[in-house]
Amino acid sequence: MQNTLPVVPAVRAPRGIVQISGEQVRGWESWTVSRNTYYQADTFRVKFAESLLTPERDAAWFSALTEGFVEVFGGFPLDPENYTETELDSLIYGRIDDIEYDPARRTIELIGRDLTAVFIDAKTSLQFQNLTSSQIAIKLAESHGLTADVTPTKELVGTYYARDHARMVEERSEWDLLTYLASNEGYLCYVKGKTLYFHPRPTDQGDPYVIRWEPPTDDRAARQANVQEMEFSRSLTVAKGVSVVVRSWNAKQKQGFTAYYPSKGKTIQAGKAVPFGGVQVYSFVFPGLTQDQATQKAIELHREITSHEMKFWARMPADNILDPTMMIQVEGTGTKFDQAYYPVSVTRQMSLSTGYSMRVEAKNSNPETVPSP
Repeated sequence: MQNTLPVVPAVRAPRGIVQISGEQVRGWESWTVSRNTYYQADTFRVKFAESLLTPERDAAWFSALTEGFVEVFGGFPLDPENYTETELDSLIYGRIDDIEYDPARRTIELIGRDLTAVFIDAKTSLQFQNLTSSQIAIKLAESHGLTADVTPTKELVGTYYARDHARMVEERSEWDLLTYLASNEGYLCYVKGKTLYFHPRPTDQGDPYVIRWEPPTDDRAARQANVQEMEFSRSLTVAKGVSVVVRSWNAKQKQGFTAYYPSKGKTIQAGKAVPFGGVQVYSFVFPGLTQDQATQKAIELHREITSHEMKFWARMPADNILDPTMMIQVEGTGTKFDQAYYPVSVTRQMSLSTGYSMRVEAKNSNPETVPSP
């Protein structure tokens, strides 16, 4: 497992540093960093107390900012009284979107997104037909001064345009283009720090991050857990079964294809609920696919839809281990909720008054309702 269990009681001395455009700025009262799943921007919010600001970086200085980049560091230095950012972890680097000033409460808040935002805010109508997806990722990253960490792809994107011409001729954001190409390649696309990552979706999830719940016993009246709060939910609409239908007309082969996954299903009767009716049927149309491509698309869509069946959230003391790329394994509740989950978001907050905490939200399908491959 990624974390260490059981948790051993210990005194914690978390520390944080906030830099604006590469320079440390004192006076922060609290900060929140939300790491989200792929295809979304991570976000930050930093609150400064006006009374703690230095004369060089006061409210007037903040009000005059026209552009700024924030980097938030957090962690557990060996010497809590004497440390630098090199002893902490960089949790986010991003551009400031908004500055909020409250003169009554004497607070200033900086709100922004990581560098995913530079692709979200940039529009493009360029087609890049003669480039591969990985070449486009490198080209767009370099245009914004970012480093590109990519796994090369082979197929020219003009092939995708031929299949989906209606969607590709319109102007869209560079991020929409990158995530569209990543989806077609079976890749993940995300930004971390000053690097754009474009790699195949991992099949080996490695060691999970474990959340363990131990209910009270005859010998121990209190429960034990490495979380402070935790709550689960299950969608019974998804649990009753999902069938995905993908239809496609391939002009090149002059033939239509229909793919079902996992099998043909009857639609739910209007006004009926469990136990009446059959599985939920979701129908999609994608032009230009072959039979194999339509089947693969149906499998991917089924996986995405059913991934919303089981959900949970938890609040716990923060560490710098848990990441949205990790699987989370819940154990010990003695229910069907004991299973693996994919994180949706991991939000860390450090405050001078409440310390260092984090909240995780995660989801997954129920292994018992997922069809065998």
